[in-house]
Amino acid sequence: MPLAAPRTPRGPRVTTILLIGKLASRSGETICRIRNISDLDLMAEVHGIFAVDQQVHVTLKAGDVLRGTVRWALNGRIGMEFDTPVNVAGLLGHVANRVGPEGVARGPRFDVDCAAQLRAAHQRHDGRLIDLSQGGARFVAEVHLAQDSIVTLAVPGLGEREAAVRWVGEGAYGLSFLEPLAFADFGAWLIDRPLRYGE
Repeated sequence: MPLAAPRTPRGPRVTTILLIGKLASRSGETICRIRNISDLDLMAEVHGIFAVDQQVHVTLKAGDVLRGTVRWALNGRIGMEFDTPVNVAGLLGHVANRVGPEGVARGPRFDVDCAAQLRAAHQRHDGRLIDLSQGGARFVAEVHLAQDSIVTLAVPGLGEREAAVRWVGEGAYGLSFLEPLAFADFGAWLIDRPLRYGE
Protein backbone atom coordinates (compact mmCIF):
# COMPACT_ATOMS: atom_id res chain seq x y z
CA MET A 1 0.00 0.00 0.00
CA PRO A 2 1.49 3.40 -1.02
CA LEU A 3 1.77 4.93 2.43
CA ALA A 4 4.77 6.64 3.96
CA ALA A 5 5.12 8.86 7.01
CA PRO A 6 6.27 12.45 6.46
CA ARG A 7 9.99 12.87 7.08
CA THR A 8 9.50 16.00 9.17
CA PRO A 9 7.12 16.78 12.04
CA ARG A 10 3.87 18.35 10.98
CA GLY A 11 3.13 21.96 11.77
CA PRO A 12 -0.21 23.36 12.98
CA ARG A 13 -3.01 22.67 10.52
CA VAL A 14 -5.20 25.28 8.86
CA THR A 15 -8.50 24.08 7.41
CA THR A 16 -8.80 25.27 3.82
CA ILE A 17 -11.91 23.66 2.37
CA LEU A 18 -12.31 24.21 -1.39
CA LEU A 19 -8.90 25.82 -1.90
CA ILE A 20 -8.37 24.96 -5.56
CA GLY A 21 -4.98 24.64 -7.24
CA LYS A 22 -3.28 23.38 -10.39
CA LEU A 23 -1.26 20.24 -9.62
CA ALA A 24 1.57 19.53 -12.04
CA SER A 25 4.01 16.67 -12.44
CA ARG A 26 6.01 15.15 -15.29
CA SER A 27 2.86 13.38 -16.44
CA GLY A 28 0.89 16.61 -16.90
CA GLU A 29 -1.47 18.96 -15.07
CA THR A 30 -4.75 18.48 -13.26
CA ILE A 31 -6.91 20.26 -10.73
CA CYS A 32 -6.61 19.59 -6.99
CA ARG A 33 -8.55 20.65 -3.92
CA ILE A 34 -6.45 21.36 -0.84
CA ARG A 35 -8.16 20.15 2.32
CA ASN A 36 -5.58 21.23 4.90
CA ILE A 37 -2.18 22.84 4.91
CA SER A 38 0.65 23.65 7.32
CA ASP A 39 3.98 25.38 6.86
CA LEU A 40 5.51 21.98 6.05
CA ASP A 41 2.94 20.04 4.04
CA LEU A 42 -0.58 19.74 2.68
CA MET A 43 -3.26 17.17 1.98
CA ALA A 44 -5.26 17.43 -1.24
CA GLU A 45 -7.93 15.66 -3.25
CA VAL A 46 -6.64 14.79 -6.71
CA HIS A 47 -7.54 13.09 -9.97
CA GLY A 48 -5.11 10.63 -11.49
CA ILE A 49 -2.45 8.35 -10.08
CA PHE A 50 0.46 9.70 -8.03
CA ALA A 51 3.36 7.73 -6.59
CA VAL A 52 5.21 8.13 -3.30
CA ASP A 53 8.39 10.22 -3.78
CA GLN A 54 7.03 11.76 -6.99
CA GLN A 55 8.00 15.42 -7.48
CA VAL A 56 4.99 17.73 -7.91
CA HIS A 57 4.09 21.38 -7.61
CA VAL A 58 0.83 23.19 -6.93
CA THR A 59 0.04 26.62 -8.36
CA LEU A 60 -2.62 28.59 -6.49
CA LYS A 61 -4.87 31.22 -8.06
CA ALA A 62 -2.72 34.08 -6.72
CA GLY A 63 0.26 32.64 -8.60
CA ASP A 64 2.04 31.16 -5.56
CA VAL A 65 3.79 27.89 -6.38
CA LEU A 66 4.27 25.16 -3.78
CA ARG A 67 6.95 22.61 -4.71
CA GLY A 68 7.41 19.31 -2.98
CA THR A 69 7.22 15.54 -2.88
CA VAL A 70 4.31 13.12 -2.60
CA ARG A 71 4.69 11.30 0.74
CA TRP A 72 1.51 9.22 0.59
CA ALA A 73 -1.32 8.57 -1.85
CA LEU A 74 -4.59 6.84 -1.00
CA ASN A 75 -8.22 6.90 -2.22
CA GLY A 76 -7.93 9.99 -4.41
CA ARG A 77 -5.91 12.00 -1.89
CA ILE A 78 -2.22 12.76 -1.50
CA GLY A 79 0.04 14.11 1.20
CA MET A 80 2.65 16.50 -0.16
CA GLU A 81 5.74 17.59 1.80
CA PHE A 82 7.13 20.99 0.75
CA ASP A 83 10.73 21.41 -0.38
CA THR A 84 10.94 24.48 1.88
CA PRO A 85 8.55 25.69 4.61
CA VAL A 86 5.86 28.19 3.59
CA ASN A 87 4.15 31.08 5.37
CA VAL A 88 0.59 29.76 5.50
CA ALA A 89 -0.99 33.03 6.69
CA GLY A 90 0.68 35.00 3.91
CA LEU A 91 -0.19 32.36 1.34
CA LEU A 92 -3.89 32.34 2.22
CA GLY A 93 -3.89 36.15 2.24
CA HIS A 94 -2.66 36.20 -1.36
CA VAL A 95 -5.40 33.77 -2.38
CA ALA A 96 -8.13 35.78 -0.65
CA ASN A 97 -7.04 38.98 -2.39
CA ARG A 98 -6.98 37.50 -5.91
CA VAL A 99 -10.29 38.44 -7.53
CA GLY A 100 -11.54 38.90 -11.04
CA PRO A 101 -13.44 41.80 -12.61
CA GLU A 102 -16.71 40.60 -11.11
CA GLY A 103 -15.23 40.42 -7.62
CA VAL A 104 -15.03 36.62 -7.72
CA ALA A 105 -11.84 34.74 -6.96
CA ARG A 106 -10.42 33.21 -10.12
CA GLY A 107 -9.60 29.52 -10.24
CA PRO A 108 -6.65 28.05 -12.13
CA ARG A 109 -6.94 27.88 -15.91
CA PHE A 110 -5.79 24.92 -17.96
CA ASP A 111 -4.57 24.93 -21.56
CA VAL A 112 -6.88 22.50 -23.35
CA ASP A 113 -7.07 23.45 -27.08
CA CYS A 114 -9.95 21.22 -28.13
CA ALA A 115 -12.97 21.52 -30.39
CA ALA A 116 -16.13 23.04 -28.92
CA GLN A 117 -19.38 24.54 -30.12
CA LEU A 118 -21.11 27.74 -29.13
CA ARG A 119 -24.82 28.50 -29.44
CA ALA A 120 -25.80 32.17 -29.68
CA ALA A 121 -28.98 33.75 -31.03
CA HIS A 122 -30.32 30.30 -31.99
CA GLN A 123 -27.29 29.56 -34.18
CA ARG A 124 -24.44 27.12 -33.58
CA HIS A 125 -20.81 28.00 -34.25
CA ASP A 126 -17.83 25.63 -34.29
CA GLY A 127 -14.61 26.83 -32.70
CA ARG A 128 -11.71 26.02 -30.41
CA LEU A 129 -11.65 26.01 -26.64
CA ILE A 130 -8.22 27.44 -25.79
CA ASP A 131 -8.28 27.34 -22.00
CA LEU A 132 -10.76 26.30 -19.35
CA SER A 133 -11.33 26.72 -15.63
CA GLN A 134 -14.18 25.83 -13.30
CA GLY A 135 -15.56 29.33 -13.76
CA GLY A 136 -14.97 30.16 -17.39
CA ALA A 137 -13.24 29.65 -20.71
CA ARG A 138 -11.56 31.29 -23.69
CA PHE A 139 -13.25 30.42 -26.97
CA VAL A 140 -12.00 31.20 -30.48
CA ALA A 141 -14.32 31.24 -33.49
CA GLU A 142 -15.37 33.28 -36.51
CA VAL A 143 -18.50 34.72 -34.94
CA HIS A 144 -19.62 38.08 -33.62
CA LEU A 145 -20.67 38.06 -29.97
CA ALA A 146 -21.73 41.08 -27.96
CA GLN A 147 -20.15 41.66 -24.57
CA ASP A 148 -22.43 40.60 -21.68
CA SER A 149 -24.60 38.46 -23.96
CA ILE A 150 -25.63 35.00 -22.75
CA VAL A 151 -24.48 32.02 -24.82
CA THR A 152 -24.31 28.24 -24.47
CA LEU A 153 -20.95 26.46 -24.75
CA ALA A 154 -20.96 22.76 -25.64
CA VAL A 155 -17.76 20.95 -24.59
CA PRO A 156 -17.16 17.29 -25.52
CA GLY A 157 -17.43 15.25 -22.34
CA LEU A 158 -18.77 18.14 -20.24
CA GLY A 159 -22.08 18.85 -21.94
CA GLU A 160 -23.59 22.30 -22.41
CA ARG A 161 -22.89 25.26 -20.13
CA GLU A 162 -24.56 28.66 -20.13
CA ALA A 163 -22.09 31.51 -19.97
CA ALA A 164 -21.84 35.28 -20.19
CA VAL A 165 -19.45 36.94 -22.64
CA ARG A 166 -17.13 38.96 -20.38
CA TRP A 167 -14.59 40.22 -22.92
CA VAL A 168 -14.22 40.35 -26.67
CA GLY A 169 -10.92 40.17 -28.57
CA GLU A 170 -9.93 39.56 -32.19
CA GLY A 171 -11.85 36.36 -32.80
CA ALA A 172 -11.50 35.34 -29.15
CA TYR A 173 -14.04 35.56 -26.34
CA GLY A 174 -13.80 35.30 -22.58
CA LEU A 175 -16.73 33.38 -21.14
CA SER A 176 -17.89 33.25 -17.53
CA PHE A 177 -20.06 30.26 -16.63
CA LEU A 178 -23.34 31.01 -14.90
CA GLU A 179 -22.73 27.89 -12.80
CA PRO A 180 -19.16 26.67 -12.21
CA LEU A 181 -17.99 23.25 -13.32
CA ALA A 182 -18.09 20.68 -10.53
CA PHE A 183 -14.67 19.71 -9.19
CA ALA A 184 -15.30 15.99 -9.77
CA ASP A 185 -16.47 16.48 -13.36
CA PHE A 186 -13.71 18.90 -14.34
CA GLY A 187 -10.93 16.89 -12.73
CA ALA A 188 -11.99 13.66 -14.45
CA TRP A 189 -12.28 15.48 -17.80
CA LEU A 190 -8.79 16.98 -17.55
CA ILE A 191 -7.09 13.59 -17.28
CA ASP A 192 -9.27 11.82 -19.86
CA ARG A 193 -7.77 12.68 -23.26
CA PRO A 194 -10.13 10.39 -25.27
CA LEU A 195 -13.08 12.21 -23.68
CA ARG A 196 -11.63 15.61 -24.65
CA TYR A 197 -10.29 14.84 -28.10
CA GLY A 198 -12.31 11.83 -29.26
CA GLU A 199 -9.18 9.66 -29.47
